[in-house]
Amino acid sequence: MKILLTFALVILVLLAGCTDTGTEPPAQTPPGDTGSTRSFQQHVLPILTRSGCTGCHGGTNGLRVNTVAGLLQGGIHGPAVVPGQADSSLIIRKTSSTPPFGDRMPQGGPYLADTTIQVIKDWINQGAQNN
Repeated sequence: MKILLTFALVILVLLAGCTDTGTEPPAQTPPGDTGSTRSFQQHVLPILTRSGCTGCHGGTNGLRVNTVAGLLQGGIHGPAVVPGQADSSLIIRKTSSTPPFGDRMPQGGPYLADTTIQVIKDWINQGAQNN
């Protein structure tokens, strides 16, 4: 009987220190969700390619959008991307409903969804890394 009580006491002590409530671990943030690290190659370039941006801006007005260096250098209107400052970046301003000059991009639409623009903003605000 003493062994059974000792065993029960050990189990109670172990269970008292257990913080697992039997729930599943928290889900990891998917790569497309706000707050996750953005990659130019994995997240931004596919958006620009899919939207036709890399075809139109493969040197038009000096702007190339298929590389980070091209976005940072920009074209005749200046840099397309200001690292850490998405709202000041021309690429974001030109995709908004009220671009600072000319037509909204991509020209003639379909325009980028707010969630898609947010992916680009996240990347820029995270420093516009060449990753």
